[in-house]
Amino acid sequence: VIDTGSDCNHPDLKANCAGGYNALDSNKPPMDDNGHGTHVAGTIAGVLDGKGVVGVAPKARLYAVKVLDKDGAGGLTSIIKGLIWCGNNKMDVANMSLGAPMGTIFMRAALKYAQVRGVAVFAAAGNDGGSVNYPGAYPEAIAISALAPNETIAKFSSRGPQVAFIAPGVGVKSSVPGGGYDSYAGTSMATPHMAGLGALAVARGAHGVDAVRAALRRAATRVPGLSASEQGAGVVDAAKLVR
Repeated sequence: VIDTGSDCNHPDLKANCAGGYNALDSNKPPMDDNGHGTHVAGTIAGVLDGKGVVGVAPKARLYAVKVLDKDGAGGLTSIIKGLIWCGNNKMDVANMSLGAPMGTIFMRAALKYAQVRGVAVFAAAGNDGGSVNYPGAYPEAIAISALAPNETIAKFSSRGPQVAFIAPGVGVKSSVPGGGYDSYAGTSMATPHMAGLGALAVARGAHGVDAVRAALRRAATRVPGLSASEQGAGVVDAAKLVR
């Protein structure tokens, strides 16, 4: 989870937290001092214990990669260091619920490095209602738009030809630091639904961004009334994921 860090003391996350990296200060643990990363982590791999919330892949191993500060802000250098850490440490799936309106050759180079190392990177499309943000707009990333409860694209969701899939992104309840829960909205919330599905695809034998993307496409269904630029291949049904 390339984000603000994670609160691995949270009861929904503690059993699945397996390590991580603080790109802002390598001498400190990747503790979440914002809340965003903990929320994302719960959607991916909150444990199935009959309490709180459950993640899409409740047995996945979680690694917190802190690249954003307490205000949810971060520089290009820390984000690139986080991606490189994922590549060097053999992560199967990386979630990037972050973005910017413009890309850089350095960010794309880091994405390519992670891709070569077998990391499937899921990235938020963006929340400005316009074109897909970066790094989601790069072909090396799997860009996710946000689905509203009435099965339309959320008004805030960015969209464009780079969108690969759509997932729930409005009123998403998940874990927050301190052991609590809250509901957030954004393509930041849609992306971890897909990262969790990516982890399930890996568990069924897919490895690397191309194989994971292909497995998810085979399990996807188009949402009626939405264009390809709004939903990509559509919504993925976990029960349809096969080798």
